[in-house]
Amino acid sequence: MEIKEIQVKSCLNESKITDYVINPYTGCQHGCAYCYATFIKRFQHIDSEWGKFVYVKKNCPKLLEKELASSNPGNIWLSSVTDCYMPLEEKYGLTRKILEILNNSPRKKDFPVEVLTKSSLVKRDFDLIKLLDAELGISINTLDEKVSRILEPLASSPLERVRALKEAKEKGIQVYAFISPVMPEITDLEEIFRALSFCDYAYIELLNTRKYIVDRLMPVIEREFPKLVASFRGYIANPAEFYLKTESEAKALEKKYGLKVKKIIFH
Repeated sequence: MEIKEIQVKSCLNESKITDYVINPYTGCQHGCAYCYATFIKRFQHIDSEWGKFVYVKKNCPKLLEKELASSNPGNIWLSSVTDCYMPLEEKYGLTRKILEILNNSPRKKDFPVEVLTKSSLVKRDFDLIKLLDAELGISINTLDEKVSRILEPLASSPLERVRALKEAKEKGIQVYAFISPVMPEITDLEEIFRALSFCDYAYIELLNTRKYIVDRLMPVIEREFPKLVASFRGYIANPAEFYLKTESEAKALEKKYGLKVKKIIFH
């Protein structure tokens, strides 16, 4: 694993997805086979394999203090192209420092916070997440531990993520399920709805079929799940059909388990 400490010019960045995003790290240890964020390599001229490098933005918290004072109010999302609770966060604590700065800011109420992760390390910061009245989402696409270890090598196990969400809910934190990415014959929607029915709401995101994602994912599917290759190729060839099927199933499950689906994201 290549780990490099760097200095950056900004911490709080405007986004097309929400008002602002904060990514304390470039790259991600989780190394998920389906990750869309690998495009970062192209923009930042990084040659290392995705999941094998992390650049630690050491000065991000200090920059944030100044940026909060001068920025327009808006929602902040941690994080869009990394996981702010990857294993290295335990050592560097950048995410915790960022949450502390947000909580101590005189403009705290101007910047509602949302945290999205697939790591149970987030439990360490439940105190700050509660103080910020932040929303916490955890990504899950399968409850099968063996499948998860193949597709998401260093992410927390699915059951650990479910337990983390339950603990957060018990502490009075608003929690949501981010069921993503939904993949043919891997994602069992009903199983996930049943396990996460206690959440306040859910998002569903279908697997992104952009070429650079498929080119990285399909060799893993061919090697580890050869019986699913035909299903994946069918989905890639006609994702709209899979979307309609998922939409219909989600509506039925929403009624059955009382878990409100805010949006189904289809790329």
